[in-house]
Parts: sequence; C-alpha cells; structure tokens
Amino acid sequence: MSKNTTSVKILDTEYKIACPPEESEAVKRAAVFLDIKLKEIREATNLDESKAAIITALNISNDYLKDSAKKLALSDNSEDMIQLTDDVKRHIKTISLFED
Repeated sequence: MSKNTTSVKILDTEYKIACPPEESEAVKRAAVFLDIKLKEIREATNLDESKAAIITALNISNDYLKDSAKKLALSDNSEDMIQLTDDVKRHIKTISLFED
C-alpha cells in the first residue's frame, strides 16, 4: 500500500494530505464536509479560525459519538432479540415434549 498526497482546500488554504491512493476520494469528501462545517460555525459565531476549528471538531466528535452509541444500542438490541428468540424456541421444544 503506497502513500501519495491528496490536495484539499479548507477555508481557502490548500493542504497536502498523505494517504493511500484508494483513500484519496474519501479524504477529499471529508475535507469538503469539514470546510462546510467550519464556514457554518464562522458565519454563525464570528469566531476566529482557531476557535471555529475547535468548536467544529467538538460538534463533529459529538455527532460521531452519538451515532456510535445508537449503532451500539441497535447491535445490543439485535443480540438481545437473538437470545430471546433462542429462549422461546427452547421453551417451545420443552412444552412440546410435555404434550407428547
């Protein structure tokens, strides 16, 4: 896996990001997303670039963690449903043994 650089522009500044060639497009999409979020914060708050970057990073991190928690809860619920289904099947077998 060789590394190359991908050029991205965030808040009118160009950055060269080292990444594998297969991740170049994902890095570009991430940079566009970040640029939009930074501009939204700067326009809404008039914060300087450094503080806007911190607030933006915090907002993105918070959204990511909330999304991760939701996925984990869904995963836990799926495991609970599998266990419940197995329990019901086991009980049905037990009941059917008594009926014979």
